[in-house]
Order: sequence, then C-alpha cells, then structure tokens
Amino acid sequence: MTDGDLQKPSLIVIWTHEVGGLSKGLVTHLEEKLGWVCIEEIEPAGFFSLSGVEVKNDLIQFPASRFYSCLKENVFFFVSHAPSREPYQFLTKVIDLAIDSCGIKELYTIGGVVTSVTHTSPRRVFGIVNHAELNDTLTQCGVETGMDYQTPPGGGTSLSNYLLWVSKTRNLAGCTLWVEVPFYLANVRDPMACKKMLEILNLRFSMELDLHPIDIAIERLNTDIQSLRAENTDISRYIELLERGIALSEDEGETLSREVIKLLYNYD
Repeated sequence: MTDGDLQKPSLIVIWTHEVGGLSKGLVTHLEEKLGWVCIEEIEPAGFFSLSGVEVKNDLIQFPASRFYSCLKENVFFFVSHAPSREPYQFLTKVIDLAIDSCGIKELYTIGGVVTSVTHTSPRRVFGIVNHAELNDTLTQCGVETGMDYQTPPGGGTSLSNYLLWVSKTRNLAGCTLWVEVPFYLANVRDPMACKKMLEILNLRFSMELDLHPIDIAIERLNTDIQSLRAENTDISRYIELLERGIALSEDEGETLSREVIKLLYNYD
C-alpha cells in the first residue's frame, strides 16, 4: 500500500451466502485476525422479507447488514444479506453511509464465480471496475481485469454489479472481484477460493494475514476428495476429465456434485 492509498479509505463488501462458503470463510478469518467492531447497521425493515428468516438452534436469525471498522487503518467492511426488496434504495443507503460515516474513497465487492475448474486447480480472480484508474492497481495484485462478464440474475454477484453502478453515480471508484469456485464445491466450503481472495486482499491492503490455517483446510479437503476418488471410480474419472479440460455431461456433473456434497456437507 502506498502513501496515497493511506489517504483513500476503502470499503470491502461481502455478501452473505456466496458460493463455495466464501462469505463465511472470509468473515471468520478477517474478523479473527483484524478485530472487527460494528460501527453502523442498516435496519432490515423494508429491505428484507421476514417470512424467509433463518432458524438456527431454535433461534430466529434476522437478516443483518453491518459496517465494521478494524485494526487495519482506513479499511472498513460491510457484511450483509442480499436485500429481497428495494435493491436500489438499499444500495444507495450503503453508499451514503460508507461515504458519510467512513469517508470511503474506494469500494471493493467480493464474490464467487462457478466454473469447471477442479478443486486442485490454481484459481483466477476476475475484476470489473467503474474507474479505469483501478485497472493497474488490481493487475499488480494478480487480478484479471478488462473482462466482459454477465452474472446470473438474483445472485450476490449481480448485486455487486448494481452496487458498482450506484457507486459510479456518486463518483466513487469501485470494482467487483470474483474468484473461481469449482461447480461441485459451490454448495459446500471451498477453502482454496477463500485463500486466493485473502491473498488478493493481502497484496492490495498489506493486511499481513496468516493463511496457514487455510492451508490446513485445503489439505484436508484434498485428502478427503482423493479418498472419495479411490472408493468411486466414476467420481475419479469425472474429475480426471475436468483436469484435462473436458466438459462433463449434465448427469455426470450432477453426480459429482451430489457425491462431493455428501462427503463435505458437515465440514466445520
């Protein structure tokens, strides 16, 4: 981070329920390492359907949308469920609070993109910016920019694109960052995707995060999937095809996803 960066407070936006357990992995690691403190909250009324609230350990879990400060100077976080109502008003409120309460000058949103890479493949991170000046900065961090990507409707990544547009109307520089997630890990935990995104944040914001605990999680996942391959020749063949860049049929992809979910669903 340069001296100029220190004069540009940044907001990192993490949408809850991203693919590959990305949100939970990032929040758990960043909160532990950086000592988050909640400084602002957006009330859910008007933005969320309370008929869809979660119940965990017999307790109702209402949607939460909170801003956090941390030990890292000039880096703030916003962690939120995706609003089910009035998205423009919600995102405008996010930008207003970010600028007025935190003095934000740059915005980064984080998400996952489902692809046909395998769990052992190196992960790419794609970025789309609303100000060309960010391209060089992100490229230096290993982000592939200048790409034309259409996100699926209704997902957190689409909401990130919307937020990027809203921020541009306020002359706030911003980008969306998407890390690759294997399709068969989309509904479970993908520690390698989490590590890759944390590496980008380390480079961009000099966070000095210790990623060794995530290396342990990656090794465990790889070992467990290798054991599954040894027990199930079909699964081994499907993954081998993906490693060779050969697409699976719909049935093969569904079978692979189903067996991996059964294996990993109860991961911590």
